[in-house]
Amino acid sequence: MWEDLQQEYEGRIEFIVVDRESEDGSEFARRHNIFYQPVFIIYEGDTLVRQDATVARERDLRAFVASALEEGS
Repeated sequence: MWEDLQQEYEGRIEFIVVDRESEDGSEFARRHNIFYQPVFIIYEGDTLVRQDATVARERDLRAFVASALEEGS
């Protein structure tokens, strides 16, 4: 589902998959207190804007992204 959003928001949002099993992914998860997957995190520059582990359906992810974009406007 996020692949479709990545195309839709190209140039506005970058979607990145982090593998918690890798060394870098494990460090990222520790820094952000991520205990569940998937977790969607939105940054504006270096600032964490929003984090949500409850986004499970496409419509929820779309609302999550739209809300973060509105806040960042």
